Amino acid sequence: MKKIITSSTILILIFVISLILILSTIGFETNKFNKLISNKVYQKNNINLDLDTIKFKIDLKELSLFLETQNPTVSFKEIFIPVQNLKVYIDFLSLRKSKPEISKISIDLEEIDIIQLNQLSKFIKPSNLKSFLNNKIKKGKLISEIDFFFSDQGELKNFIAKGLVKDIEAKINDQLSFTDAKLSFFADKSDILIKNIFGTLGAVKIFDGDIKINLENGIKLVSNFNSKLNLDEKFSSKYSKLLNRFDILKSIKNLSANFNNNISIDLDNTYKIKNYNYNI
Repeated sequence: MKKIITSSTILILIFVISLILILSTIGFETNKFNKLISNKVYQKNNINLDLDTIKFKIDLKELSLFLETQNPTVSFKEIFIPVQNLKVYIDFLSLRKSKPEISKISIDLEEIDIIQLNQLSKFIKPSNLKSFLNNKIKKGKLISEIDFFFSDQGELKNFIAKGLVKDIEAKINDQLSFTDAKLSFFADKSDILIKNIFGTLGAVKIFDGDIKINLENGIKLVSNFNSKLNLDEKFSSKYSKLLNRFDILKSIKNLSANFNNNISIDLDNTYKIKNYNYNI
């Protein structure tokens, strides 16, 4: 027997499709859950959220419902974080019980002047990384997206951060700086991948660089990058104090070369170097 599609069935299909389209694009505005979400996030993670109007939407890629808001006021331990877009993925059955269970928070940050990260440096370990951010990084712009994943108890169990840093200038020592640099990155709780590293270090241009860092047991760092050296008399004169530290470079006036560089460093849990290898 042929199944007959009734007009009521067609209307239901149209309604469902229309609802999905609205939820995946425009969404429905609501402020019903603002206080519940803000209290839940602060209770477990010390993050203050000041939400205005939020939208109830659907993520078709993940087949999940979420709440979204633009330009919310977000602070972590009283430090303002410039957020462009915030998505909170919630078990909506738990909202009916006034006990929201947050499974994920997605944040798109506005472009940040990297100097602003100095405010967050007191929460960064190890201390030598903190010192590098505060004293060596002179400028740069950070663009990032971060996903925070939570357990059923509301504790942070993992995160994924990705983005890029551009217009970097870092002071290596009194004579040498890393300039016109840029890179992209991907990180979670156990691994950091930095790639597409480009920049200039004195007479050396660095390109096609990458750094892989594993944090599971101490720190294991592996880096590969190409570099082009153009050492001339002008550079030799400007950086004479630096070059004179190396006997092999004292008498060289001109040198052009292309290098492939491979570095590996192992540090223990106290951040002391256990092993180091550099091939060129």
